[in-house]
Amino acid sequence: MTKRAIIHVENTEGVLDFTRYLVGAGWTILTANKTEELLRREKIPFVREPALVERNIFIADTSKLIQYIMSSRYPEDESSGLNQSSDTDIYILCINLIPSVSLGASEQIYKEPVVPPNYYISTLLRNSAANFRNLLILTDPADYKEAIIQLKTDNISEDFRLYLAAKALNMISAYDSGIADTLLFSSKNKDSFVNYMTFPFKRYQNLKNGANPHQSACLYTIPVQSGPMSALQKLPTHDLNYNIITDASLAWEEICMLFTYLKNQFTVKSKTRDGYSFITQFTPLKGTVFTIAIKYKSIIGASLASNVVKSFKNTYTYDISNISDVTVGCSSVVDEAAAKEIVKSNLSAIIAPGFTPKAKETLSANKKIKLIPVSLIITSHYDMELFSGGLLVQDKDALIFDKWYVKTKNRPNQYMADQMIFGMMLAMASRTYSAVVLKGNSIVGISQACKSAEKAVTSVLTEAIDYQTRNGLPLDEPLGELLVCDTEIKLCPAVKELISRGVTTIIQTGGSENDEEFIQYCDERNVVMVFTGMTHITY
Repeated sequence: MTKRAIIHVENTEGVLDFTRYLVGAGWTILTANKTEELLRREKIPFVREPALVERNIFIADTSKLIQYIMSSRYPEDESSGLNQSSDTDIYILCINLIPSVSLGASEQIYKEPVVPPNYYISTLLRNSAANFRNLLILTDPADYKEAIIQLKTDNISEDFRLYLAAKALNMISAYDSGIADTLLFSSKNKDSFVNYMTFPFKRYQNLKNGANPHQSACLYTIPVQSGPMSALQKLPTHDLNYNIITDASLAWEEICMLFTYLKNQFTVKSKTRDGYSFITQFTPLKGTVFTIAIKYKSIIGASLASNVVKSFKNTYTYDISNISDVTVGCSSVVDEAAAKEIVKSNLSAIIAPGFTPKAKETLSANKKIKLIPVSLIITSHYDMELFSGGLLVQDKDALIFDKWYVKTKNRPNQYMADQMIFGMMLAMASRTYSAVVLKGNSIVGISQACKSAEKAVTSVLTEAIDYQTRNGLPLDEPLGELLVCDTEIKLCPAVKELISRGVTTIIQTGGSENDEEFIQYCDERNVVMVFTGMTHITY
């Protein structure tokens, strides 16, 4: 019997060692394309198989190969024209494909073939699974070692064959879903939500543990530029856990969102209470560093500043007692000066566009801090929530506001307008009901996941007072400049005290029953109040 194997891989990890073993054991290797080039370069003998040639559907007729793969399933079926143990039979398929999705495809997709060049090769795997008892189907380099062991003993278990066939079908389903999603999301007739949510999530790496030490966890990413985790360059170690990943994802998503809005000039249509329309412009964030601290998906501190050191200090000093074991996101490359401050902290991880060599050297002194470099400013398209029996999906809440209604006689100046968009973005990332008090583009009070908007305002007042006490600030110094809420708020004692202690600007949804009383109260005290008419409910 001639032992023949097809080798056709996009992921070349470990394939040379596996192929060398097969050749040494007397196997004939059939291949083409990039795998052919690799084997030729390494001087490993092979037979070029024309049916495997990509982008040539006239030569790439895989029907004969399918017959050779399936022949051992019907050894006694003379009508099939296939004989048992013929010299054309194939007993090993080592094929892997890399699923991909392109959600931003242009009209160019209609001018090119709608399927990848290796699509016809995938047909071999679809058919081979039906004959798994007589084939060894390898799609994952992690299985090469065990395959060699079982081949050497000439005792390949049926359980192993079934396991490999299932992995092949799993890969093919991801491969097909990548093609389908590319076409569906590029179609001019696309629905908001497709019939089947089948993004090909790829296992990136196992994590140290889940949210609790007794839970196991794994990180999956989508092979498309959609969402913070798809921008990961390389995770540092296997010491990351579920909480660090979720916090890093939220931190980077906030950075991406702010800089997506304010990388260039952003404007919003505005209207005064007497009906006068105008345009509010926000200052682009060129030369500004945004730092945010997240713990268990809650914001623990945030700041915009002129450099990394100042931004980090303002974020870290918001609540030093509770800022241990947090993940910090930074919009700028971390340099040595910043690293000297960060290394003294009690952080779990820091996610940033990069770290200078000197910064890495400095941060290596604190083994607890994991460095997570990312490469792109991107945002995800959906919010997803798994629940028993299903997946809940909605469009991402990515619109901070599209209109401003200035309800008081005074308008916000440029400095406060810029701080208001920053504050609203932070409120959007906080679990509802939430309130934020800012001063100098830094959080001096934040409340999250409160039972009502009034409780959120009451809680943020307490937080701002605690901040003042922790930092030894004079009692007569203003608590803050800006109050931000993610839903409508009423005029209540906590709001009155915040105004009496320095808050000069308020931005909220508006729409409560005492709006007019609230507006009059603000006018009497020269406080600016803006309604957005847009809630941001976050769970």
